[in-house]
Amino acid sequence: MKLLLSFSITAFALLSLNSCTNTPNSGDAASANPKYPDAYPVAGDPNKVVSPYRPYNVINVKGICQGHFVRDMSTAKKGADGKPDPATAKIFRVPAPTKSAE
Repeated sequence: MKLLLSFSITAFALLSLNSCTNTPNSGDAASANPKYPDAYPVAGDPNKVVSPYRPYNVINVKGICQGHFVRDMSTAKKGADGKPDPATAKIFRVPAPTKSAE
């Protein structure tokens, strides 16, 4: 039991190190994966972006760090059961939030 608890605490510590505070700058992430475009930030709302793919939906990216990659589920193909297949959704990168004009 002690070993399991120790492992859990260690795993939590490692996961907490991977936070949004140490995000890569845009040059590093773009050079690593140039085939994925950046989404477009929505001015005044840091939790929403506009997808770079048609139909250009507004997507809530709350809790996702800048520079990370997400899927636009509105671009996913539908499977035989009629549900979107996440593996076919197009991928884009979350940009840095815009500063609201004050």
